[in-house]
Amino acid sequence: MASVSLTSATASTVSELMSNTAFSTTVNGKNYSGSVSYSDGEYVASDPGLAGAEATGTSELAAENNLATRIDELV
Repeated sequence: MASVSLTSATASTVSELMSNTAFSTTVNGKNYSGSVSYSDGEYVASDPGLAGAEATGTSELAAENNLATRIDELV
């Protein structure tokens, strides 16, 4: 059996690739869909269908909540 050794750069890249998830949120009765990805040590949530709808957080949930707040500000 082969042994696999990951450097911290490789592990970071793997983590970033695996942390791209879709989600939906409701703001003021309207549904919005977006995605959350992990990049450069933070989670980034965005809705590509709404200009300026992007937010960051220290966790996926924090980024999603921050995005809901941002969407509320935009609409």
